[in-house]
Amino acid sequence: MFCNGYSGYGYGGGGGMFLMMGFGFLIFLALIFLAFKLMKGHSHLSLSNDSTSSNNSSLNILNERFAKGEIDEEEYTKRKQILNQKN
Repeated sequence: MFCNGYSGYGYGGGGGMFLMMGFGFLIFLALIFLAFKLMKGHSHLSLSNDSTSSNNSSLNILNERFAKGEIDEEEYTKRKQILNQKN
């Protein structure tokens, strides 16, 4: 009769319920964040494992080095033949 609705944790005992809902919400947000990070990481890995894209980027780097004069024509043709054989 005198303790109707009073559990010792605030008014009506609802404070604990809101606290647990808050923790649940934070856990839910953390799971969503991790899911997005994993999906982003997975798509990045699948692109980097593609042999044609890595071969094209290697050829681009080789072309840039030749254009800058870092390597001569003989070195350029040797390396280009090696890269084309890998493809």
